[in-house]
Amino acid sequence: MSLPAFLQTAGYRRIPLDRNGVGHFEAAGTLAGRSVRVLIDTGAASTVVSLGLARELGLALAPLGRTGGGAGGANLEIFRVSGADLRLSDVVPRTQGLYAMDLSHVNAALAQKGTSPVDAILGGRRLRRGGRRNRLWE
Repeated sequence: MSLPAFLQTAGYRRIPLDRNGVGHFEAAGTLAGRSVRVLIDTGAASTVVSLGLARELGLALAPLGRTGGGAGGANLEIFRVSGADLRLSDVVPRTQGLYAMDLSHVNAALAQKGTSPVDAILGGRRLRRGGRRNRLWE
């Protein structure tokens, strides 16, 4: 049995990934039914979507009352997103919540390297090894 076949029998799902111009993995996905580009970030603690896109889609946003950052951004307001699924193919990644924040700093850095903007970042800490409960996909 091949490794991909074995993993599929164990409950894993295959998600096509591409490498962007700076070497990060990206995947095609959907947010509330709209096509999005999703950056897989192995260092990100959370899964976030573009605040501008979330507002454009009319998603329910609740401010967390604290700020966060990453990839050069700091003190960015964070919102919890409810009532919307982020999907990669037909798979909903298991996250500890979906959040929204301004991703313009991320996309500005990608643009400087000649890479297309992203609409969401999948926090890769979900990729850590563990038992069935810790698998990224179900």
